[in-house]
Amino acid sequence: EITTRLVGSEMCIRDSIYYINATITNNGRRTYTFIEVKGKFKNSSGTILDTDWTYAVGSEGLEPGESATIRLSVSKNYNISNCSLEVYDYEKD
Repeated sequence: EITTRLVGSEMCIRDSIYYINATITNNGRRTYTFIEVKGKFKNSSGTILDTDWTYAVGSEGLEPGESATIRLSVSKNYNISNCSLEVYDYEKD
């Protein structure tokens, strides 16, 4: 099982970009490779305004008990109030 956790309680703004940092943790018993994570940046009503995705790890894999930190970002939009994360693809070794 792979879990995600936002690092910090707020999105950060740098220049014209909103970004969030997140931690991905492998709580399972197998190594996972090519873990893809999607961030959904939403307004206060829950409407998705923008998305970003990244690989948390590639072929090096994430072994049981290991964590990786990722950063997702989108163009600044003052209507964005929160972000949710989803692990949407991976491979098991």
